[in-house]
Amino acid sequence: MQLMSLLNSVGITLLQEGYQIGLDWLGQFVRAIIESVGIIGVGIICFTLILKAITLPFDVYQRVKTRKQTLIMRSMREDLDKLQQQYANDKNMYNQKMMELYKKNGYSVFGACLPMIISFVVIIVAFQGFNAYSRYANLNFFVEMSGDYNAAILANGEQGIDFMLARGEDGNILVGGDGSVTLVWTDGEGEQQRPIRQGESFAEGGCTYTMSAVGSVSYYLTVMPEDENKYLFYGYSLESTGISKAYSIDTDRLLSYLQTNDAAAYETITAAENRDSACLDYVKGLGATAAKTWYESHRANFLWVENVWYPDVSYNHPIPQDYATFRQNFGNVEVTLADGSTAPLQNIFSEQNYNDLTAGLSEEKEAPNGYFGLIILSIGLMVLSQFVMMKSQKESNQYQTVDGQGAKTQKIMLVMMPLIYAIFAFMYSAAFTIYMLISSLFSLIVTLASNFILGRVFAKKEEKQVIEVNTNKPKWLIEREAREREEQKNTKNKDRSSGKNKKE
Repeated sequence: MQLMSLLNSVGITLLQEGYQIGLDWLGQFVRAIIESVGIIGVGIICFTLILKAITLPFDVYQRVKTRKQTLIMRSMREDLDKLQQQYANDKNMYNQKMMELYKKNGYSVFGACLPMIISFVVIIVAFQGFNAYSRYANLNFFVEMSGDYNAAILANGEQGIDFMLARGEDGNILVGGDGSVTLVWTDGEGEQQRPIRQGESFAEGGCTYTMSAVGSVSYYLTVMPEDENKYLFYGYSLESTGISKAYSIDTDRLLSYLQTNDAAAYETITAAENRDSACLDYVKGLGATAAKTWYESHRANFLWVENVWYPDVSYNHPIPQDYATFRQNFGNVEVTLADGSTAPLQNIFSEQNYNDLTAGLSEEKEAPNGYFGLIILSIGLMVLSQFVMMKSQKESNQYQTVDGQGAKTQKIMLVMMPLIYAIFAFMYSAAFTIYMLISSLFSLIVTLASNFILGRVFAKKEEKQVIEVNTNKPKWLIEREAREREEQKNTKNKDRSSGKNKKE
């Protein structure tokens, strides 16, 4: 039976596990935030809000600086109007005179640029970390499925003791006078040894071990389950210093098992033109079913998007239809293996591996991943944000150029920025679109709030400046009158307080 099992078998390849795209400290930071929340979409929102909170002080400073510059601009309005009329046909001279006027009044064109640059750099760096985590999470999705795929197949076999051959100090295999070699292994009592000759078998721990010569390998150990209902076995070369197991299906045992437990599968396989191929497909199907079960309980969905690691579009799918589409998301990336070494992704996860793993996900390969909802919302919010910003900067843009080119540029940006967002939304994952959406919403709220608060604050300052100009009072006199009014106010408050105390 043992010899017949070895003859009537077909090899099966399990999927690689434990590999991933490497993450730097920033990627690990993004991962910690998103995965700690538990829900991917909510985690992305939290990451976006944290990032915006970090850049908020620079943003507020920039807005305050811009408001101050606007006040200066208003004080120069009459002079700028005169310059525009005087140099309407000479742009270069207008720009020169305008810069002189700016310098004279302390107006800086680049006064609010530094905070903007700092915020931009922070966002770019964070985006790189977010993009790296997106690829990591996307690939890890398939690695986790591979684990369940392998486990479902391995459940039909038995994992035995990992034996090695005893070697001398020179590293050569020790061979006895009778041609026997010594198997060594470690258990709870320490290192153990057992002599074995070519063609000999023995039973240990629910498995039968057979020493044989296979091809150019003189010492090859085959491990077969003693349980007749288990049809998966494996073998490995004892001549290697490491253990690399090659798994096979005992087709006789499989058919015997199916005849008793799954008559429909038994009839399908026995009726097939190539029984070995049909047996292989059956066992791979067990793994694919397990992978599908894992997918259904760990879907990376959010709202109407089935898989946030792919774009929110109807022509994309939660599971890529083919290996080429899958690879497009990673390019020529190298992955880090469990032992710390690196290798190209295609060497670890081949097209055949991909087809085997996703064989049970045919519906997901055809279903729409989304319906453009996040893309439409992100573009709409960006248009609204740009419109509000354009209104806020309308006054400063009015005098930037003699021919009104500054205002025209702002209108172009009103179209260009949403267009750029749209391109990113179609190119990158729905996760990134969620980031853009929340970022735009946050910026819009900050803009409206700052316009309201800073508008009231600077309106009072502007009113005070107007009073100073109209009354022509010196600054020292205005400050003294303000102090006197404050003292009078304090005195009245004290009198009121003392009056209440007397009545009591």
